[in-house]
Amino acid sequence: MRIAVCGTKGGSGKSTLAGLLALCLADADKYVVTLDRDPQATLSTWLRGLGGKDGSAKPTPNENEPYGRTTLGDYFSTSASKPEIVIADFPPASPEALLKMLNEKGGFTWDILLVPCRPAVADIWSIRSFLDKLEGYNGKVRLVMNALDNSSISKAGSLDSLLEGIKTPRLKASLSRRACYSYAMVNGWKALDEKAKSEVLSLALEISR
Repeated sequence: MRIAVCGTKGGSGKSTLAGLLALCLADADKYVVTLDRDPQATLSTWLRGLGGKDGSAKPTPNENEPYGRTTLGDYFSTSASKPEIVIADFPPASPEALLKMLNEKGGFTWDILLVPCRPAVADIWSIRSFLDKLEGYNGKVRLVMNALDNSSISKAGSLDSLLEGIKTPRLKASLSRRACYSYAMVNGWKALDEKAKSEVLSLALEISR
């Protein structure tokens, strides 16, 4: 399965989502490869710190591998076969720029595009036109609610109202606002409590269906 995590603005939780999914699936003995397409290199810096193999030898872009690359499979799995799962973290971009990046590998089709969104009115406003322009992409596009908390806007009824009119299906599973997700950048999967692991696993299972 090939998973692209993307969005139109920074701070939506793209790198966190991509990294947590990679750790979760690798913990389940899946052969996972992550591609960090964002020049900020958050994902590759994070996973390299946990022992992931770096294909570019640098955390920043270079001419041989423009966006950096981190391979988790060699670290988390003994499998010598091709990766079962590829997860890519794309930089914030317009729909037009994103589609160009998605297609630039020539025939490399993404099975699903995950678009994380925080429960903030401005974030939901910005995501509407982005999702509209991605409609019809030859892979599946799914909205993922991220950083939900106890505020009124995070409640199911409020979210349903704010998301009204958005045609892109929203995953039933979501991520709440948890400090341990940040700790996972230092200590990996073991940093998560059981509720956090359950959230990420629910996302992974829903995506894989």
